[in-house]
Amino acid sequence: MSPITVIADDLSGAAETAEQFRLRGHETVVSLGVPAGPAAAVTVVDVGTRAGTAEEARVAIDTLPLTAGTLVLKKTDSLWRGHVGPELEALAARGYDLVVAGALPALGRTVVHGRPLVDGRPLAETAFWHLEPHGAPATLAELVDRPTVLVGLDVVRSGPDASAAHLDAALAGGAVLLVDAETDDDLAAVVDAVLRLVAAPGVRRPVALAGSAALAAALADAVAPESSPEAGLHASDEAGVRDEAGPRDGAGAERPVLVVVGSAAEVARGHADALAATGADVHVLDPADDAGPVVEATRASLSRSSVAVLTVTARRLPDPLVGSAALAEVVARIDADVELDLVLTGGETARAVLDRLTTTTLRPLTQLEHGAVLSLAGDGRGAAGDDRLVATKPGSFGGPTVLADLVDLVRRTRAGADPHDLTASAASGAPTKRRTP
Repeated sequence: MSPITVIADDLSGAAETAEQFRLRGHETVVSLGVPAGPAAAVTVVDVGTRAGTAEEARVAIDTLPLTAGTLVLKKTDSLWRGHVGPELEALAARGYDLVVAGALPALGRTVVHGRPLVDGRPLAETAFWHLEPHGAPATLAELVDRPTVLVGLDVVRSGPDASAAHLDAALAGGAVLLVDAETDDDLAAVVDAVLRLVAAPGVRRPVALAGSAALAAALADAVAPESSPEAGLHASDEAGVRDEAGPRDGAGAERPVLVVVGSAAEVARGHADALAATGADVHVLDPADDAGPVVEATRASLSRSSVAVLTVTARRLPDPLVGSAALAEVVARIDADVELDLVLTGGETARAVLDRLTTTTLRPLTQLEHGAVLSLAGDGRGAAGDDRLVATKPGSFGGPTVLADLVDLVRRTRAGADPHDLTASAASGAPTKRRTP
């Protein structure tokens, strides 16, 4: 199998995508920035450009090492937020032909006639972009300052040979291909067609895919993993060599769990309220105030009940990154005295917190529900790891009890349970709040 590099613009999306490959048996790591450790079969790089400028997004793509022969997938937000156009244009400038298929059918996010839809409604008519500096696109062509070609469902569903031939002809003109998709089968067909182009004899420009975590899942299904998934969190062989999928010390003392809610999405606030209803203390930080009292109050809550919620003021901040940085500083001050496991909501906040804690690599362990992923800090090979459990979740995803369920998953994993077993009951239909896609 050719190595695969996935480029994500925020950390929660990177973890969400990495989990799709891990679920299908691929050796997978998430790199926070340019990878520095040993190469993995699948490397998901969080370039952290969601909240930056368009120029910063271009530079991040321009300077990212991409080895010849590597399959490239640009992970896009399923609601098309961020600097999708500049990032795709930067890949095109590096010599890649681009096939964009950004549907996420599991959450009702589709593309028909080049128009992004949510549960059948045009994205531009929903409230999902209410925190963005401008309106949502009516068509995907609006995102890219290059010629585009629309590939409709009739082509996607025309069969692998016909679809591949159509894509090949369209790419010959140098356009960005915007591909319709309504189902996971549509995305599988797109991946099949692109892999046929990549494998075809002759010399051509490399092809890069772009799309949501559902497209990543289709790619992970289509290419054979180099090795089988790890057997379990704390398995060991007769010589005492521990499976590196979990904390190095195996079952150990419970660590406090700090839940950090940095997303301003209304649904994220609701998740925090649901966790508070279970008895967890919620501490609200205003970056304009002295953080000392919040640090002390949060530390006291963790000492008393081993779980606390830290969030940022609901007032509109001039720069959302200010809130993320302030939250990260509070977490670092608490972590200096108390070893923490973390549940992080919002990609920019998750990245800010882990950067402040000098975490450079995550290894996905399992997912609770779509987008809610539990990872181990470090790559599982003894490099850059600190045995911290880190759960991440995009602000706009998740059922009402997702934060409480993630806290429970972290605690039980820390206590020595295999996280794969903890989530298996949801797939089997056993009574549980958890669910897997």
